[in-house]
Amino acid sequence: MNLKPSDLPLLVSLDMLLEERNVTRAASKLHVSQPALSAQLARLRRLFNDPLLVPSETGRGMVPTPKAEEMAAPLRDALSQLGTLADPGGAFDPVRDAATFRIAGSTSAVGTFALPLIQSFQEKGNRALKVAFRAGYEDQDVLGLFESGEIDILLVPNEDVPSSLKMRQLMADEFVMVQRAGHPRGTHRLSVEEYCSLSHMVVSSSGRLEGLLDQHLKQRGLTRDVLVSASNGESIGPMLNATDLVCTVPQSMFDSLGAGIEAYALPFDIPDTALAMAWHSRLDKQPAHRWLREELTRISRGLHPTRHTGGQIYPFPPLEHLRDGYH
Repeated sequence: MNLKPSDLPLLVSLDMLLEERNVTRAASKLHVSQPALSAQLARLRRLFNDPLLVPSETGRGMVPTPKAEEMAAPLRDALSQLGTLADPGGAFDPVRDAATFRIAGSTSAVGTFALPLIQSFQEKGNRALKVAFRAGYEDQDVLGLFESGEIDILLVPNEDVPSSLKMRQLMADEFVMVQRAGHPRGTHRLSVEEYCSLSHMVVSSSGRLEGLLDQHLKQRGLTRDVLVSASNGESIGPMLNATDLVCTVPQSMFDSLGAGIEAYALPFDIPDTALAMAWHSRLDKQPAHRWLREELTRISRGLHPTRHTGGQIYPFPPLEHLRDGYH
């Protein structure tokens, strides 16, 4: 098969079809009519001697053939490189240019960066600038997700970054215990014994009731009372405000929990770690991706320490490495 220069627009259409898996939506994003895109798909099928996309048995959208799935990542990579060549200055204007970013990571990391990044996007006033978040990365084929274009950035502790990815450290953090204002325990300094006796909530995408923090307590001969495991971080603020539960979260998450929540320093020291962002080398020089990395770096510098209510503040606050959410 010999591709001609005139076939390049067909490849752009194929990339959009593989992303949307729906002719109507893809045509809308490409600013062409549905019949015109259907005609392009017919030409692509002849060009590659493969159906490429077939109607879904559910009646909703289309499903790529094995050949199309195999082509998806190399095609997106090739188009990305061509886009870089077309803009040798590496310019990306977030006020004017269109881009959709897909960010995955630990529940705590996504919860920390989602709100300030969304606010940054809204300040640009560009409705063509979009972002999709994917919280929870345990047991995921991260490299496969990068190669298929399903994620652009991974936000995880340094030690969880696959060696084949590029990375940049963003921030260190400490964990704090949060409770609702007016909690029956009051506002005094936490002791280890009191911390263990409280009713705890954890956040785990896999539904676990025990994490590395519990292992840390066991090494001290202690246990805590975990009563609730929630699947996502959005439930923390509302659930704490409606109950006498407490939760241990990264201090940088405090502002996202909403009104009526207080933070207290933990009454024990825990090992520190640092949060990093990671990306695939194929995205390294893409102008839009470079802009996103710089924006995440800028946001990380502006995340302020929690204003604790009582409790000892350690001089160099650590961030507990917890693969499965908040503990």
